[in-house]
Amino acid sequence: MPTEIRHNMSVITLCLPRHRTSKVLNTLFAEGLHSAYLSSARGTLIQDKWYQGLLPMLNPELEMVQVLAPDAQVDHILQLIIDKAQLYRSGSGVVYSTPCDDLYALGEFPLWPIDTPENPAEDATLHLRENLTAIHYINQGERTESVCRAAINAGAHGPIVQYSRGFGLRDRLGWLRITNKPTKEVVSVLVDSVEADFIFSAMAEAAQVDRPGRGVMYRMPVQKGMINMDSVYSRARHTATMQQVIRAIDELKGGIDWRDQEVMGTRAPSGIKHTRYNPPLASQANALSRLSVITDRINSLQVSRYLLKNGVLGVNMNYLQLHKALDGKDEKQHRDLAHIRTILDTDQAVSMQKDLVAQMAYDAVVYTQPVGHSLSYKAQAKVSNASSRVYRGGRL
Repeated sequence: MPTEIRHNMSVITLCLPRHRTSKVLNTLFAEGLHSAYLSSARGTLIQDKWYQGLLPMLNPELEMVQVLAPDAQVDHILQLIIDKAQLYRSGSGVVYSTPCDDLYALGEFPLWPIDTPENPAEDATLHLRENLTAIHYINQGERTESVCRAAINAGAHGPIVQYSRGFGLRDRLGWLRITNKPTKEVVSVLVDSVEADFIFSAMAEAAQVDRPGRGVMYRMPVQKGMINMDSVYSRARHTATMQQVIRAIDELKGGIDWRDQEVMGTRAPSGIKHTRYNPPLASQANALSRLSVITDRINSLQVSRYLLKNGVLGVNMNYLQLHKALDGKDEKQHRDLAHIRTILDTDQAVSMQKDLVAQMAYDAVVYTQPVGHSLSYKAQAKVSNASSRVYRGGRL
């Protein structure tokens, strides 16, 4: 099986309201976008009422678009997406890029074409600002609403929720697997790095990830992005919403420090004390990575079972649909794929990646991404600043 290795690649993630996705995607393909992966998601909004805590949250339909692109193309693609999707408008969506380590493409898996050979010594991401952090929380759905409310109260945008399928403990229980649901929910928020610790702590406290069966939470570095997601739904007729007013003041003040009300002797605007959550079981001291495999849906179970058989504690998987720009040939435009992910020690992730590439005999792409911090019940080692991972010149 022919294998191609790419060194400087990134994953660009775009989240839009579902009714706008098709039009934006067609425009992007006309402007030179090579291919994209689509999956379903939902947003999170709380109602602007004094009794909103008693009301269910609103969940507008969203669609997630992912693009695997060379680092050198990231700036151009991001600017193209921002212009065509009008992400400068309030509530229009979110876009961001996350770095990849070495990427292996097997067989005829479609990748963004490159005109010149890559030079591993060159790193286009050195010219990009890394001032954002992506926070992800995987659970069985029981804690999703609590975590979403905590994130919004701590100052984050309305979290994005995706359904996924989990493999791991349930597959080792035999007939007792009926006690554990195979479906999972992945809660994702994109936040400024300066407030990532506070929001991560608020979400971890709401999720109670130090207890058994409460899922796993982790954060990843972001190269560059734009956040314009709503978190509050209001029918009040004003010239601008409160979120727009706050965003404008943030830009004028050059940050979010002006929001802190502790200097006036009152509590924080979010209603949560400015204390970092330190669960008794903290994250691992070793550097972590997220191993991802994208392959045809028919091969997804085989890949998941291979990972579990070789020592991975658990994986989660969601289904994608590949969309390609038509080149005039009579080819299939859509293709059903599966995206399989797991969190491992970096050394284990690299070893597992090479083993997968050697064993797989079908079209796929396998890559790893850095994880800065992770919390789960099984992670018992304390975090040490000396052991935190340095990635592309910055400490995670």
